[in-house]
Amino acid sequence: MEFDISQDITLKYIASLSYHVDEVGLVLKGHLFIEHLLDEVIRNKLKGWKDILADHRTYSFAVKLQLVYSAGYLPEYLFQNIRKINKLRNNVSHNLELVLDEQQFKFVRSDGKEILLIKKKKQQYPIRYYLKLLCFGTLTQLRNHFMLEFGELPCGPEIEL
Repeated sequence: MEFDISQDITLKYIASLSYHVDEVGLVLKGHLFIEHLLDEVIRNKLKGWKDILADHRTYSFAVKLQLVYSAGYLPEYLFQNIRKINKLRNNVSHNLELVLDEQQFKFVRSDGKEILLIKKKKQQYPIRYYLKLLCFGTLTQLRNHFMLEFGELPCGPEIEL
């Protein structure tokens, strides 16, 4: 199998971060990349995918995530991580101030164990570092799962970098 690394979704996500240094942009960009992969799973696995992808009001991100998970195309750990990012996205898009707690930074590994990415009392880096880590880790898990499910690496969205 031949793959053009410049089309890798995780590489495109990292490259796109140079345009987003604030927390809101980081979370929104990560969410959009994850949604792109969810849409690819829907396109490849669900009947009636054209109607699902065309109806953004009925099939919100949360509904598409639940559909893919309920149909058995996402493991529990990945579902939990993606839901966490969706909650963060809702938080940053509806509030002027970013309010975070440790619970939002519990990353679930593929073996089901949780890793606490940030401890408020020991926070060594700016919050955007931990947001990037959470989004990148989840996107990488989803990319790898996609590869196992479909036998190919997914391409990132067509964006100018």
